[in-house]
Amino acid sequence: MNSLVSPEQERIASCVLLDDFIERAKGCLPKASFDYIDACAMDGVTYRANRADFDRLAFSPLAMRAVAAPDPATSYFGRTHDVPIGISPMAFHQLAHPEGELATASAAQAAGAPIVVSSMSSRSLEEIAKHARGARLWLHVYLFRNRDVTRRLIARAQDAGFEAITVGLGCPALGKRPVNLRNAFTLPDGVGAANFSRNPSDPTALSWVDAELDPSATWSDIEALCRHTSLPLIGKGIMNPLDVPPALNAGLSGLMVSNHGGRQLDGCVSSIRALPDIVAAAAGRVPVFLDSGVRRGTDALKALSLGASAVFVGRPALWALSVNGEQGVIDMLSILKDELRLAMQLVGCANLKDARALAPDILRWT
Repeated sequence: MNSLVSPEQERIASCVLLDDFIERAKGCLPKASFDYIDACAMDGVTYRANRADFDRLAFSPLAMRAVAAPDPATSYFGRTHDVPIGISPMAFHQLAHPEGELATASAAQAAGAPIVVSSMSSRSLEEIAKHARGARLWLHVYLFRNRDVTRRLIARAQDAGFEAITVGLGCPALGKRPVNLRNAFTLPDGVGAANFSRNPSDPTALSWVDAELDPSATWSDIEALCRHTSLPLIGKGIMNPLDVPPALNAGLSGLMVSNHGGRQLDGCVSSIRALPDIVAAAAGRVPVFLDSGVRRGTDALKALSLGASAVFVGRPALWALSVNGEQGVIDMLSILKDELRLAMQLVGCANLKDARALAPDILRWT
């Protein structure tokens, strides 16, 4: 590369795939912070399966399909959305960059993508909404033992202009992540849970969350939460079709197929494997979303063809944030959107309705 280009500019310019951001992030972050973001449960079986199963799902492309202008627009919650890609909830974005969620939310706004803000964000809901006015903000909550904590978070999000709420369904406890235990990870000074009245930089925030997760929660608790808000409530962590009827009976407005990036239960089925059964069980009554494992535009097209209304990415957003702040996240989302459009052309799908109708003919498990 030209000698006038700085090493930092070279590092940024060399990110042409989402995985490139991972490699560059290793040089930008302290090892403990990188490991916390990258951590997976136990032996990483589910973490690896999320990627491997996308690779095992192969296209049988169609030719001569008039795909000069592929349209990836999708519809859910009564609106058409130009971008079927969003950012998954991940805690403590300030581990990756000083601006934290302010930068990621602004990047999502620029890309026209929704961002699911973790209740354990390192910037408050109100700060994020004020900074990224007009962004499509969703909030992710847990069923805490003290339900008032969960309800207050939802009320604050609604007052701040958030569009939707996701609630963790597969998290009665936090998964065991050996790398974090070996590192004896604690939050660095100045990074903490900004949405709570306790000291937002308290390094014990992680253990507090683990202690407050309620393993006794049932579908009746979800039903009560649905009655508490007028915002769409999306159940995140649906992996078994047997959970779909009680989820819908409880009043959920959407479902997100997710094994939480392989950070919870190791040995869990991959999200892309689980998706078709969840879509079939939902039978079009609510939108179904997917996260965990999406790294390429072809991955996105596979999930969208199998019935997902949108796909969400988590770790890549924080890798990109660490590499180049807000612009890094904009670039990451742009790469994924461009790859999706290219995949649609190469597979022979002019739009997502086309892709879903053709799914039995264009997708094969290998």
